[in-house]
Amino acid sequence: MRFLKSLWQASASQIKFFFVVLLGYLVQVCVMPYFAIGDVTPSMLFALIAIITIGYGKLRALWVGCIYGILMETMCPTIRMLNLLLYPLSAGFLSMFFADKTEKRLEYERSIGKAGRNVNSYLRTMGCAAANTLIYEIVNILYMYLGGSSLSAAIIGRGLLNVLWTTVLTTLIMIPVRRFLGFKKLKREPHSRSQHFQPKRI
Repeated sequence: MRFLKSLWQASASQIKFFFVVLLGYLVQVCVMPYFAIGDVTPSMLFALIAIITIGYGKLRALWVGCIYGILMETMCPTIRMLNLLLYPLSAGFLSMFFADKTEKRLEYERSIGKAGRNVNSYLRTMGCAAANTLIYEIVNILYMYLGGSSLSAAIIGRGLLNVLWTTVLTTLIMIPVRRFLGFKKLKREPHSRSQHFQPKRI
């Protein structure tokens, strides 16, 4: 019974994860266009990639970036190959800066006199979403410029608005999504002076 219970808990966790990934894509293509602000639609995909990057780490962030890149390239193509390449590359690259540091890295930082801790998970989630969206908008604008389109303040302004609205969206959904996926509230562990705030899985 204990084995079956453990197996069910592990399966339930994976089911929740893939449900969130799939639901995020459906919400992006079916719902988010109705919530455009200033003719700019926030990116639910980058919001979820940020949440998964901080919650699960680099590998799953890359997987989800690949899944979203394939889906967006197939179902909602814009500039050829942009989505297919940019979603996984951006997610994988930024996960190196925003995902939790390894224990080895933390110990090394402490050994050289640094704080040796991860920055607050919620702040990193918002920063990761903003950075992913910013990279996407910069590459998109460069594609347009190299394709012969003239850049204007309106185009640049739309890109910056997308970064802002996506960050706001991430702020609104990150706590309920983290709770659904099984991450507890951040708290301080009292047994160690060097311990830091970390999200804990149920």
